[in-house]
Amino acid sequence: MSIDLVEKTLDQVYSNNALCSMDVLWLTGEPLVLGVPYFRQVVDLCLEKAPPNMRPQFIVQTNGTLIDENWCDFFTSHDFIVGVSVDGPAIIHDKQRLSLLGKPSFPDVERGIDLLIKKGVRGGAICVITKATLSLPPDELFRFFQEKNIAWSYLLEASIGDNKSSPSALTADDLPSLDRYLDRLLDLWAAHPDSYIRDFEQISRRIFGGAQPRPDADNLGCLDILNVSANGDFYWGNPELMTATLGPLTDIRFNLERDDVWRIRSNPKFTAYQHQVHEGVKQCREQCTYFEGCQGGNPAHKFYEFGSFDVTAHTSCRLNDQLVQTLMTRKLTIAN
Repeated sequence: MSIDLVEKTLDQVYSNNALCSMDVLWLTGEPLVLGVPYFRQVVDLCLEKAPPNMRPQFIVQTNGTLIDENWCDFFTSHDFIVGVSVDGPAIIHDKQRLSLLGKPSFPDVERGIDLLIKKGVRGGAICVITKATLSLPPDELFRFFQEKNIAWSYLLEASIGDNKSSPSALTADDLPSLDRYLDRLLDLWAAHPDSYIRDFEQISRRIFGGAQPRPDADNLGCLDILNVSANGDFYWGNPELMTATLGPLTDIRFNLERDDVWRIRSNPKFTAYQHQVHEGVKQCREQCTYFEGCQGGNPAHKFYEFGSFDVTAHTSCRLNDQLVQTLMTRKLTIAN
């Protein structure tokens, strides 16, 4: 994304006088290939143009292979939150994340992680759970993150959308194996109070109280997330919908050269999309006994599975949110 386009985006976003906080995230691809000088220009613009008394939070999701001392110094100087994509120890990570040359990427990823930890950079890890992961004992997966003292979360590679034909994607047939796997991870998480698995933490807080602030329908539907591409195209919604906005959801994709990021929220095409997303959250709230823990599911996963947002349960929520809540309830019942 050109610096001119970054400036145009910021001018539009900051024009909203009601804006009181904002996260700036770099997602998809490998953002760090842009280099520290580019990031420094963007961060300086974000801070220079920000309204008084508002400092944006900077977040980047990276594969970790390019992290060095220079990057760590930059991250700490601007209080970045850095997420690293790592799928566990080398035996599983390198099955899923080879380099462009087809070589193992784990040594470079681990070097980057260790440097971030040494330098005290805030952040954590995202681990993708696939069919292959289920062949790795859950104790080994847990131990990898625990020994490095890494806060982590996991994503399930479900058989939906672009993953429909992926041999590593999870389906409903994997539910028994996943049940045993997540059950053991829950036991390990509970037995180590110093561990942090974001998914378990969030669901337990939502169910048993303490999750604040209470989100609204836009937040639950990811409609408070502005996604801007390098060519100036933008849309409001879940980042995972990027591919869909190039196809069936092209009506909700706009461009900074001709559209304003705030004014399009009253555009009939956007409001129709917004209504459908809200309706899906409403149906989940009214019909699903798992709503408190799930809070409406992932709108992108709803769309990729059913071609619509105004639906309730879908494969991903059955394999994760519903399953984890069931496991937690089962453990409470046993304890009593």
